[in-house]
Amino acid sequence: MSNILFITEGPVDEKEFLEKMFNVCYSDKKYTIYSYNTTIHTLISKLFENGNIDEDLDIKLALRENEKDEEKRKILSQKYTETFLIFDFEPQHNNVKFKEVKKLLKVFNDSTDKGKLYINYPMMQSYKHINTMPDKKFKDKKVSIKEIQNYKGLVAKQTAYQDIRKYNYPIFISIMLHHLMKINYILNGKYEIPDKNTFYDFNFSILYNIQLKILKKEKMVYVVNTSILNIIEYNPTRIFEQINKQRERFYI
Repeated sequence: MSNILFITEGPVDEKEFLEKMFNVCYSDKKYTIYSYNTTIHTLISKLFENGNIDEDLDIKLALRENEKDEEKRKILSQKYTETFLIFDFEPQHNNVKFKEVKKLLKVFNDSTDKGKLYINYPMMQSYKHINTMPDKKFKDKKVSIKEIQNYKGLVAKQTAYQDIRKYNYPIFISIMLHHLMKINYILNGKYEIPDKNTFYDFNFSILYNIQLKILKKEKMVYVVNTSILNIIEYNPTRIFEQINKQRERFYI
């Protein structure tokens, strides 16, 4: 039986998203959420001396050694079949560790091994930065460094899907498909639903590098959420078959 651990940056938005996602899409699966409560850049500063990434790092053990909360230590002491890390891009951080994050993406690329790292651009709330279904403008949607300073407020003004409590299965899948197509567009130049093999080949390190280039050149980043792809992780074959057979059910 699966027992999934999520290591998240924040204690509220990620928790709300994951709880609703599992309730709607995978109510039979067991999962636990450990909130780190700070940014990925701070995580790197605390766990990795001089930015040296230990490829053999046991992230749960490392976090447990630095955790003072006994209940949280218990969470990190359990065994899990899969581990996912969910963090924000945070380009506005005052001590960014972009090079180290790139290393982390290469090390944490397998949920059944060391863990799989999701970076959301510019942050978790990007999953609902959609103002209609289908959102034809989503393919090219970017935000500036200045807009990131109040990104939650920006999303609240521009989204038609602010209240996640109202999400049903078609809405979850439809939102996921917008991000799936956008990642395919960024990586492969095709704003379309990829096939299963193309999805398997998605390289989140390359996606991160592309975002860094856009940030440097334009002072902007593409709005895209990678953690919502977690919906596909547990049964890719079924999800892709369902999408292909029931396209009219989803807003794409």
